[in-house]
Amino acid sequence: MSEQIEIKTNEDVLGPAKVNPISIGLSCLGSLAAGFLGGLFTLLFTYVFLGSLQTSAIFPYILSLVGFFAILITVSLTFILNRLLFTEKYKQGGVVLAQMSILSIFLFVLITPLYVYVNFVKPDFLIFVFLFHILINILATSLLSEILSNYRYVLLSIYGSFIGFFVASVLSVMFFINFSPSRSAIYSLIGVIVVINFIITLFRLLFEFVYYRIYISTGTDHLGDIFAQIENEEKEAVARAEKELGTFN
Repeated sequence: MSEQIEIKTNEDVLGPAKVNPISIGLSCLGSLAAGFLGGLFTLLFTYVFLGSLQTSAIFPYILSLVGFFAILITVSLTFILNRLLFTEKYKQGGVVLAQMSILSIFLFVLITPLYVYVNFVKPDFLIFVFLFHILINILATSLLSEILSNYRYVLLSIYGSFIGFFVASVLSVMFFINFSPSRSAIYSLIGVIVVINFIITLFRLLFEFVYYRIYISTGTDHLGDIFAQIENEEKEAVARAEKELGTFN
């Protein structure tokens, strides 16, 4: 019995993270809950504070700040819930959360001028800047958490997350294409945050699940050692260069 457990443990260490339909379902439910809380923050803050500020010059700054906190709540809760489900994969919780916060602050600083510019040129289109902010920030923090947690298989997360990002973008555009641009439409973004967070999580996990099933069925792992191969090639090139320099000397 102990030998079987050891074999299973070694496979878990050497291969991709185990993903099954139950873990996918639980993670997606967690992403829905996290997105709902982030969207609820947006809705409540908008109703309480932003209603009287829509004609104010500070409105785009406040809206950008609301987006920052809503996204930070969403991605942080999503990561914490995923860490509970995939304990072997997500280990550096404090480090990842800190870096996600720093990245969100960085994006907030970069995107805030866009809020100000659009508010000056076409105020009714602020809703689309808010949507862009959500899409980019959730994608970026999702990729960052995967890079820091499971760099060996980060390509899986990149492929899956970008597919989810594309689907979420298309659905968001389809949703707003018939929506008259108005700052009052900000209330509808409670659903957009939920959908974007859910779709990116879903497609990333589905991509990982398909790869995991291929790995279990065939034993092939094309992505697991790709960075090791690059590192070995680099070491061989350095060793060859050092050897040639030594020969000349």
